[in-house]
Amino acid sequence: MERKKIKVSVIMLAYNIDRYVETAIRSVLCQELDEPVQLVIAEDSSTDRTLDICRGYEALYPDRITLVRHEHNVGLQQNFLDAHCRCTGEYIAICDGDDYWTDRHKLRKMVAYMDAHPDTAICFHRVINYYEGDGSKSLSNGGQQAVTGLLDLARSNYITNSSSLFRRKYYPEAPAWFARITSCDYAMHLLNAQHGSIYYFKRPMAVYRKHGKGIWSEAGADKQLTAALEVREQLLDFFQEQRLVYATLLVPYRQIAVALLRYYRKAGDDEGIAAIRMRLLHRFPDETMIKLMQLDGEVPVAAASVRWRKGVFLLLKHCRQLVSRCLPLPRIR
Repeated sequence: MERKKIKVSVIMLAYNIDRYVETAIRSVLCQELDEPVQLVIAEDSSTDRTLDICRGYEALYPDRITLVRHEHNVGLQQNFLDAHCRCTGEYIAICDGDDYWTDRHKLRKMVAYMDAHPDTAICFHRVINYYEGDGSKSLSNGGQQAVTGLLDLARSNYITNSSSLFRRKYYPEAPAWFARITSCDYAMHLLNAQHGSIYYFKRPMAVYRKHGKGIWSEAGADKQLTAALEVREQLLDFFQEQRLVYATLLVPYRQIAVALLRYYRKAGDDEGIAAIRMRLLHRFPDETMIKLMQLDGEVPVAAASVRWRKGVFLLLKHCRQLVSRCLPLPRIR
C-alpha cells in the first residue's frame, strides 16, 4: 500500500527545556488529523535532560518524529534552518518546545481552512499567554482582524509563533540570510505573506509560556532591540523593490532604533549611540546628523489627562492579572 504523503510538518526547537518539552511533544502527537503529521524536533545540545526525553519519544514514534540532534550548540538561527530543511509536509506549523497546543483538533481546523482557501498564505490563532513568574495569564490578539495581509504584518508582528500554519511550497528552503537573524519566524511569515492573505482564528488553541528560561527572555533589552533591528534590516533589503512594503517597514525600524538610542544614552554607551545613528543615516539619508542626534532626547512629559488614563489602564491591568492567577491553565483536550 502506498504511504500517504505528509500533510503537516511541525517544527519544534528545543534547548534546555526538560520541564516543558514532554508536554509540547504530547500536544502535537495527539492531534487528530486524517493525513500524517511529521514532528521535527531540533535539539540544540542541551545540558539538561531535554535530549533524553526527545530520544525516548523518537524511539516510541519513529515514523512520526524526526529528531535533529546537534553535537555542539549552533544557536537559534541554524537550529531553525536545520529543522526547516527536514520538513516534507504540504504545510508547516510551529510549536516551540516550551509551549503546547491545547486543542487536539487544531491542525484539522487550520488545514481545512487552508485547503478551502488557496489564496490564504498563513493562518494563526489566539493563544493564552502564561507568565510563569507570577502565574498570571492573558489572551493574545485583542481586537485582531480576521483577515489581514502583508502590509499589516510589516507594521508589527502579531502572529504568535506556536499558533502559525503556512504553506511550504513558497519556501521549501529558507533563504540563506536567515542564518544572520534571530527572529526567523517573523521573517518567514513576511515572506509567506507576499503570496496571499493571513487568516485569524479567534479561538485560543495553545499556551504560550513566558518565563526566564526562554531564549528571548534571557536576552537583555539591548539584545532584544538589536535583534529586532537586524531582522528588519534584512527584510528592508529584501523588500527594497517593493516600495510600499519598504516604507511600511521603515516605521517600526525607526521606532526600534530610537528605543535603542535611548537605551544606550541611559547606559552612557557612546559607541552604541554612534553606531545606531549611522544605521539610521543609512536608511534615512535625507535627514541631517543634527536631527538624528536629537532623536534620543528626553521623552516629553505627558499631559495630566494622558497620565491619568494611563494610570487607570495600569490599575485595571493589574486587577486582571490578579484574577487570572486563580484561573487554571487549559489541558490538552
